Amino acid sequence: MKKVLGISPRVIYASRTDRSVHAKENVCSFAASVKMPELAFKRALNAELGRYVRINRLRKTDDSFNPRYGCLSKIYRYYVSRKEILPYRSDYCLSVPQKLDRAKMEKAALLLVGKKNFRHLSSCSNRENTTCDVLNCRISKGKSDFFIEIEGSHFLYKMARTAAAFIISSGTGEIEPAALGAVLEGRRNRIAPAPACGLYLWRVKYLAR
Repeated sequence: MKKVLGISPRVIYASRTDRSVHAKENVCSFAASVKMPELAFKRALNAELGRYVRINRLRKTDDSFNPRYGCLSKIYRYYVSRKEILPYRSDYCLSVPQKLDRAKMEKAALLLVGKKNFRHLSSCSNRENTTCDVLNCRISKGKSDFFIEIEGSHFLYKMARTAAAFIISSGTGEIEPAALGAVLEGRRNRIAPAPACGLYLWRVKYLAR
């Protein structure tokens, strides 16, 4: 925007992502006086962005809109391949060639739903409010490739990746789904987050405006 508008406004994002995590959709806001048509402004911004980022839509909003605190929920997807993957796909999904018990994975996903203290299923600091409301968690159909989708009011640092690791580990038999209670209460060793490569910020939901 410095090149396009000559100013550097503060940009507020709906969500930040770790290095190597992908985003199909994110939302940001900034305050600026823009005199050019919307389409021309979007094209000018995209011309200055790197090859991995694109602005799909611009919309004027009121000053009270905050993309981070004003959203209803966020949806993440974690992509898994059941087979060994080719090198060009290694940055976009996790290879899990081991046999997976889908019933246990679905049970683990269901147990994550609800308002809970997810402090021990994340890598957040002790100072944060660690209670989150997981609205939905499901596993897509697919024999060779599938994704884990989790929707929540908000997410703690590395919470989505750790939740995915819990579900996958339940499928491989490394942990029982019923152990979630002990994990959340800190009575069991923390679960290491799944690799960043498979995680996608999929959607950010807002009330219709």
